[in-house]
Amino acid sequence: MRVSRIGLALVGALLAVGCSKDDGPFLAPEVPLAYTRFINAIPDTGSVDFRFIDLLEYSPFAVQLAYRGFTPYQGTATGARHLKVFTNPGGSNVQIQHVTNVLLDETPTFEAGKYYTIVATGYSRTGSTPSLTLQVYEDVLPDAGSNVAFRVVNLGAGLAALNVGVTAASADPIPGTPTYSNVGYLTASAYQTRAPGTAWFRVQEANAATEIVSGNGRQAPAGVAGDPLNNLTTVGGAGQAGSVVSAFVFPRSVAGSTAPNVTAPSIVFIVDKHPR
Repeated sequence: MRVSRIGLALVGALLAVGCSKDDGPFLAPEVPLAYTRFINAIPDTGSVDFRFIDLLEYSPFAVQLAYRGFTPYQGTATGARHLKVFTNPGGSNVQIQHVTNVLLDETPTFEAGKYYTIVATGYSRTGSTPSLTLQVYEDVLPDAGSNVAFRVVNLGAGLAALNVGVTAASADPIPGTPTYSNVGYLTASAYQTRAPGTAWFRVQEANAATEIVSGNGRQAPAGVAGDPLNNLTTVGGAGQAGSVVSAFVFPRSVAGSTAPNVTAPSIVFIVDKHPR
C-alpha cells in the first residue's frame, strides 16, 4: 500500500507541473555581433587558414583559403579577438608542421553592428618586403541609392601607389584625371558612385602610364536582377542599382612559390552590399 501511495503522489505532482502556467515562448537571446570576412593576399604562399582561437561561438573561420580567395561577411563576437593565420596547403601529403605553422598572430577589436575586412598580406619569405601583416578595414558601407558605389583597395605588395580610371568600355581612353587617385599600398579609397552600367577598371601605377591589369578581369561583374515572382533576390554588381562593390588589386604571385600561378597584377571584385 505504501508503494502505491508513493506512486500516486508522484503522478499527482507530475500532473500539477503539467497544468502549471506556460511562461513561453522562449526566444534565443539577441547577441550583439560584428561582421567579418577574410582575404588571402599573400603572393608567395599556398592556402591558409584563418581561425579565432579564443571563443567557439560566433567565431567564423576560413580553411585552405587560396591566394586571392575571400569569404562572405559572417557574424562575429565583439571585443578584442585572438586571431591566428596558419599555413594549410591541403592535399594528401599534409603534415602536422604545415597546419601548425603560424604566419600571423594578432588581436583585432570589433564593435557590434560594424563590418570588417580582414586581410593577410605581404611576403612570407624571410627578407622580402613588405613583410607579412594583418590588415583590418572597417567597411563603412554607403547607401548607393539609384547608383552603384565602388571603391579601390590596393593589396599590391611590391606595387606603387595606384591610379584607377573607370570607363564604360575597355577601349575607351583612360581618363586624364583618375577616378581613384594615388591609392597607396594597403589603402582603401573612398567609395564613389556611378550610374548602373558597364564599368571597366583601368589600373596604372601612379609613376607610370602603362595599364598593369589586362583582359576581362578589369570589368566589374554586372550582377543579376532579382525576380520576386520566383523568390530570387538581386545579386549586386555594376548593373544593379543600390550595389556596393570593392575592387581589390593584387600583385602577381611569386614565381616558383606555392601560391597559384598569377602572372600579372589582377583585380578581384567583391560585392560589399547587395541591393535590397
